[in-house]
Amino acid sequence: MTANVNPIFELTPQCTGQTFVNADATNLKTCFTAGGEGARIDGILVCSNSGSAENLAFYINDGATDFYIGNVAIPIGSGYTTVVKVDALLALKPALQNFIALHHAYLLKANAVVAVAANKTVTVVVLAGDY
Repeated sequence: MTANVNPIFELTPQCTGQTFVNADATNLKTCFTAGGEGARIDGILVCSNSGSAENLAFYINDGATDFYIGNVAIPIGSGYTTVVKVDALLALKPALQNFIALHHAYLLKANAVVAVAANKTVTVVVLAGDY
């Protein structure tokens, strides 16, 4: 089989997100869905106004199975206090790459490992592009 030697670029920028609150418990939520030609995730920004540290687990879903790709620790007040927002992509990215490529219609999902504190939020923003 001949290798693809033609460069491919993102055609349609995407900026999607998801907010996690106490009522979500530890349920998985979709943060991003790749388009019909696939997608490239260039950043995953996470902010929290919680008074305690939070942990998010991330998964790639192929339409049938959720594949765990890692856990990201979110410090107290990330993005709201003097603590900067977390770039979760840095913790999740494949070696030697600065992005995650997804097959068409694949999903990026996440869940709070422990339910977010009452009246607090953890927000995930995905910066990506569809091919």
